[in-house]
Amino acid sequence: MNMVTDTPLEIKELLRTYNISPGMSASIIPLRDAKSRGLLLELEEPSELVTKIAGYDALFSTGLSKDYVDKREFSLFISIRELLQNALDEEERVNGRPDVRIEQDAHGTWIADTGRGITVEALRIGGSDKECWMRGYYGEGLKLAASFLTLNQVPVYLFTGQMVFRFIALPRDDQNPGIFILLGRSKEAIKGTKILLSGYKADQGFMEKIVRFWNKDLATKLIAEERFPSEDCPREMPSAIFDFPNQLYIRNMYAGEMSEVSRRKSLFSYDLWWFRFDVSRKLMTQRMPELFLEIAKLLERSSVARKKFAEKLIEAGMLRTKTVGGGFAIEFNPTFTIVEGHLFVYAFPKGMLDEFVEVLGLEARRDLIRRVSTNEEAESAVSRGLIPILLPYELSEQFSSIPPLQNRSLT
Repeated sequence: MNMVTDTPLEIKELLRTYNISPGMSASIIPLRDAKSRGLLLELEEPSELVTKIAGYDALFSTGLSKDYVDKREFSLFISIRELLQNALDEEERVNGRPDVRIEQDAHGTWIADTGRGITVEALRIGGSDKECWMRGYYGEGLKLAASFLTLNQVPVYLFTGQMVFRFIALPRDDQNPGIFILLGRSKEAIKGTKILLSGYKADQGFMEKIVRFWNKDLATKLIAEERFPSEDCPREMPSAIFDFPNQLYIRNMYAGEMSEVSRRKSLFSYDLWWFRFDVSRKLMTQRMPELFLEIAKLLERSSVARKKFAEKLIEAGMLRTKTVGGGFAIEFNPTFTIVEGHLFVYAFPKGMLDEFVEVLGLEARRDLIRRVSTNEEAESAVSRGLIPILLPYELSEQFSSIPPLQNRSLT
């Protein structure tokens, strides 16, 4: 059914109807002028949407193009994740909790929040009012996600207030079409925003995994969750560690298998709030030290997590005791191909030594532990009645809380 409005609105009426500032009027194209600008429209909507859309009045240019969207290397997974994190942010900002509804019906898949709604100005590239703690932070995720889906034959509709916005690529036969938004009126008032991925039925397992607190595998595996601010943002937000392998979440959103995104498998799963992806939405090599330091910050805040961490290092054979020179030594030989081992290249979390000592049953002899790098040093320590902890040379400075072996007898 044709959804072009029968009575075209003048530009002033369009600005008033869609709450658009006069400074953006150059980006608004009344539909009656679209053809003269080479933007031929075929506005036949699915019949089931007739009950929801009163009609369209204008086009709005986002400033995006197909080439730009392609260069950002979005995917179905990244696009849905971006839409969800935008909705979660709105819910948490307005209602104090990130509750978002996912529904499926004959129209497709709906993502619904009861936040502040979306304005036309917020859909312009570069337009954003994100706060420092929010999941989305580049201010373009929703636009890129909706554009990618549109270019890949998944029509995207945003219902907000009494307006509906539909993303569309024009000219249709152009190799590098621009991304426009059809501005229309909804037949029902919507509190917040409802995003429709028309004709797309999301896999239930896929959707359950994409948000951390929807992931059933992690539901009973939480070891610790700690809330703390970052150096740049005063709001306390939660980071968490789970007794489940190889999953990485960033600000509640699934990043992927740790073995894929960091090229190292992990013994635990993590949800790290104060770590950010690059603008590519991927984990780049130069960001790896920050990932390990964020895990260390979480461990420093939870003795429960540190103890479980130490126990897992023992299970993995990275932490153990061995006989040396008639006595025994602690040997810590972390595996750098595992996240929990590679962590110690960058940090030895405060309090971790206490957990090493406890799980090895050495609490009463903690003051006798000395840091060494060779078997000869270990034998010398044992001969003095000390307990050596053997460390790879490249890690010794990271363990500065452990006194080194002095080249003299104990006095």
